[in-house]
Amino acid sequence: SQFIRTLHSKHHITETNRTRPGTGRTLIMMPMSPSPRGGVKTILTIFIFINLQIQKIHGRNQISNTIMSVTQTNPQSCTNPNKHFDFLDDLQSKYHHQPVFLQAVEEMALSIEPLFNDPTNGDFYRKAFLFLTEPERMISFHVPWMDDKGKHHVNRGWRVEFSSALGPYKGGLRFHPTVDDGILKFLGFEQIFKNALTGLPLGGGKGGSDFDPKGKSEAEMRRFCESFMTQLCRYIGPSTDVPAGDIGVGGREIGFMNGQYKVNHSLLHNYCWNHHLTKHIRFIFASWTH
Repeated sequence: SQFIRTLHSKHHITETNRTRPGTGRTLIMMPMSPSPRGGVKTILTIFIFINLQIQKIHGRNQISNTIMSVTQTNPQSCTNPNKHFDFLDDLQSKYHHQPVFLQAVEEMALSIEPLFNDPTNGDFYRKAFLFLTEPERMISFHVPWMDDKGKHHVNRGWRVEFSSALGPYKGGLRFHPTVDDGILKFLGFEQIFKNALTGLPLGGGKGGSDFDPKGKSEAEMRRFCESFMTQLCRYIGPSTDVPAGDIGVGGREIGFMNGQYKVNHSLLHNYCWNHHLTKHIRFIFASWTH
């Protein structure tokens, strides 16, 4: 509540109740002018997810005291589940093979449609939203590992890094046979708004593998996690990307991966130090000989 009051005081946002007919979904709108430092994108990110989070906390039929503005309301705009947004046509044509991701984007767009219809800042809001739909970086790699019988396997791994507007990417790792790049883009896109809602300086990200942990021994899990982190460790760090757990990844798996991350970075640090020291010694030796 303190976070919401702060937003009220800073951005002159008016409280009103308005629910989507038949669903209880709350519409969220707010008047705001673009900031030279991208503040609108940050606040837009927070407000997009507020209505979804409130539904999870209070239930679909008990939503009250939510935030919206009193300008440019359109009661009919959010009642059509088949609403088409022209500015998303290019995105839909590029990623038609990722229907789950597109569904998440369309649902978010539907929730804040009145912002897009704003006569003053509508074009800005549409561009800001499109900016958030494209990952800043998407990493794909193979994960070789060996089972207890000595048989070698290869799985696929991904890390999707969506938005670092607020800070380092933050999101879980999921190990499940249904995981693919489209599923992770859907999860990573929503993670932007989840993290923004906390008020912490965190961006959005998600990762994982199509590896199935079911029926695997602890030794097999350890070997897979170590191989996965060996591939991923070069792209993450406390100021860059901070993974966490998700389906198929608990405290044990995080421990395996954290250990491998430390080993890899220790080896990298020692290599860089030895390389620098060798060059320095060669320089001194060359000076003496001349």
